[in-house]
Amino acid sequence: MNGFIDELIEMGMGRFMDKSRDELAERDELYQSDTREEARAEQRYERLDLSEEKRLVINEYVESALTVNHRYADISYIAGIKDTVRMLVSLGVIKGMEPEE
Repeated sequence: MNGFIDELIEMGMGRFMDKSRDELAERDELYQSDTREEARAEQRYERLDLSEEKRLVINEYVESALTVNHRYADISYIAGIKDTVRMLVSLGVIKGMEPEE
């Protein structure tokens, strides 16, 4: 079954993931509110009187956190697909695959 998931990813699942996630995020009021709050926080950060060195350290930290969170979101999405396929196989909806133990 993992091979099947790998094939889905190779066939461009990433594009579907991005499109689907973007459409949902665009309609999600809580996400939109969080995005506006993030923009306000960024504006407050930009107004801080920080040395270039401190600003670079903070920027590196924020960028690292964003990268980790983005990757975790992708992993979570793939886990959801895998769980869905596993469930459909176990229910017999998808034929020709052995359920995972």
